[in-house]
Amino acid sequence: MTQSPEAERSPKIQTEIKAPILYIATLFQSTGASLLWPITTLYMHDNLGESMTTAGLVLMIMSLLMMFGSWLGGRFFDRWNPYKAMVIAVAISLLDLIALTFFHGWPSFAVLLAVLGLTDGIIYALLNAFAASIKSVDSRKVFNMQYLFLNVGVVVGTAGVGFIFNHGIALVFGIASVMYLVFLFMAIRYFNVAGLQQRADRSSKTKRPSVKWPRLVFSLLGLTFAIYMAYVLWETVVATHMVSLGMSTEQYSSLWTLNGLIIIVGGIALDRVIVKIPFKTSVLGGSFLFSLSFIYLIFARSYFDFICAFIILTLGEMFVSPQVPAWIDRISSPDARGQAQGLITMFISLGRAIGPVYGGLMIDHGSYDLLFASIFVIILVFIGISWLLANQSKKLS
Repeated sequence: MTQSPEAERSPKIQTEIKAPILYIATLFQSTGASLLWPITTLYMHDNLGESMTTAGLVLMIMSLLMMFGSWLGGRFFDRWNPYKAMVIAVAISLLDLIALTFFHGWPSFAVLLAVLGLTDGIIYALLNAFAASIKSVDSRKVFNMQYLFLNVGVVVGTAGVGFIFNHGIALVFGIASVMYLVFLFMAIRYFNVAGLQQRADRSSKTKRPSVKWPRLVFSLLGLTFAIYMAYVLWETVVATHMVSLGMSTEQYSSLWTLNGLIIIVGGIALDRVIVKIPFKTSVLGGSFLFSLSFIYLIFARSYFDFICAFIILTLGEMFVSPQVPAWIDRISSPDARGQAQGLITMFISLGRAIGPVYGGLMIDHGSYDLLFASIFVIILVFIGISWLLANQSKKLS
């Protein structure tokens, strides 16, 4: 029987996941996922003999399914069962990775990768929703530390995948499966939060009016889309641009190691002061710094120039990526916490899906300089709209 609100407020009932557990779970999930994305296109093209167009289509479908999964994850958190949703999604991802370990030919590779996109989309939305439910720690610190652990996983995964891939794709999927197996154990053991389940039970039994989102939420979602559309260009067209200027792929890949190290060191330092920085300053200021890196790219011709541009981008990213979820959670309805975080991960996936297509069109019909300038303008437009709406909001931190 559903307990009363007074019972839910009882100190004996757990109402949030422990923050360190969330961080460690994020670390294992991120490490497992980061073993895959650097080699998917390479494997499809070089090992399976598929065209770059086919590889791009597979990744686009994966991104679209990840968007749908993010929407599902948000709904599951708010209206169904956060614990069961997490355990089922992680279990399916694990089974999918085990299947990929043994069946990584064509077209099974593409089909299983698409399924992984769907379940990982659910997982990302749920992880963010569990993070947003933590109220014993300031949400800015929670999301900052979650982002820090996520990037530790990215550094570990991307740094190790080159060596592992040399021993066969099966080993890559096997190790990723081990990461998700640990994640599944943690989900089963620690993610059953009674207070969150009671809230979801009550929500599912009550007929609610449609959620009224503040206009600032939509502006921040647009900004998120623009940021990640721009960010994915560093993973695609910027690599080609650097090689065309005479730089090596090793020099390009070392930028990502630098990115991870800056985020880890900077994230630890930022954790001490982030609660003192208003959302408008951290998110919009960080976005502007992020956008300036693309102006720098217009004039970049040497490897040192690209290092400087990437440092500027990374510093901006450190303020934007973990603080947008915290800001949207602050101004959204508590009854739509999962949906809010699901929307964020949806727009991240949408930006990552559109970015390579937009970049290719701009380069084919314009130039790299025009692409970089247009990215600066797009981000600046969303910064301006968000700044105006934030000034009107009564819920600013």
